[in-house]
Amino acid sequence: MGIAFRLKMIGVVGVLSFFICILVVVYQLILVVAAVAGGAEEEATNNLPIAAVSKDVLQYQADFEEAIRANKLDAGYLNILLAICMQESGGHGDDVMQASESMGDAPNTISKAQASIQQGVKYFASLVKSAKVKGPQDEDRLKVAVQAYNFGGGFIGYANKHGGKYTPELAQAFSSSQAIQLGWPKYGDPLYIEHVWRYYQTTNETEDMEQEGTGSFKLPVSNPKVTSGFGPRWGTMHKGIDFGQPIGSLVSASQAGTVEFAGFGVRGHGFGGYGNCVLINHHNGYWTLYAHMSILRTSVGQKVKQGQIIGEVGSTGDSTGPHLHMEIRKEKMGSQVDPVSYLYPSS
Repeated sequence: MGIAFRLKMIGVVGVLSFFICILVVVYQLILVVAAVAGGAEEEATNNLPIAAVSKDVLQYQADFEEAIRANKLDAGYLNILLAICMQESGGHGDDVMQASESMGDAPNTISKAQASIQQGVKYFASLVKSAKVKGPQDEDRLKVAVQAYNFGGGFIGYANKHGGKYTPELAQAFSSSQAIQLGWPKYGDPLYIEHVWRYYQTTNETEDMEQEGTGSFKLPVSNPKVTSGFGPRWGTMHKGIDFGQPIGSLVSASQAGTVEFAGFGVRGHGFGGYGNCVLINHHNGYWTLYAHMSILRTSVGQKVKQGQIIGEVGSTGDSTGPHLHMEIRKEKMGSQVDPVSYLYPSS
């Protein structure tokens, strides 16, 4: 072969090699794009909103999803089951769903978290079926089933005979009647729905939550009974208003805002004597303080809605009995005003 022919062949091979390299690169790019697109689609499909629960509960999410599938439940029940777990145990201990009694055994008989979840979801599924809940969005009947998780299945029949919908009054009436019948001082938790529902919100709702107060203050407790007003008292200035309430009564945020303090008040740090207390900045020139609580249900930095549960009434700190002390402030650490004109604007 001549030199010219060999050079020509080398040129052809070089061109072919160049085009092959280009095709390989394009193919790899197509694979990467497909993988990214496929991953995004899979993430969007599986990115179900998660209930506002602790990491201790969320560690069992896969176990709940498996139990939901095993019991042929709608995947939309995941949030409410996580919320029940949060209320029952906070994700701590072995019987995280407190499901031993649903098997007829003594409390905490189940010794493995996964077994507790399996039994708890199985029991929940039976209650959903018995209550004829149409799906996760059927809130009226879902609340009947969830309250029955605490009271037992008998509550479903009781609810059916009294209108078919859950109400706090219905739960209290059933609790009282069962306590009398059994000769017990109390029966179950008549506030179970309120306790569970505080965790039954999605992360999307939390992110979209209104952070600024509206200017309209809401009473922080149900059935409020004012036991002490704003003004001079016992030789000092009482800088808020007291609501006499049983220990454990729920306390809610009077306006939307951001929690700036949540803890036990220590003298010298501005919250001495308040016991377990919460301070919320409403970002409109007002702060509210809630004091003497037995349990705090919020933390610093959390954004809360108006009416969202932030704690439970107690008698901690300088307190003479169970009550909620509430203040409305025009400065973070002072300038308290009489809450009455804000909470009862028509008075």
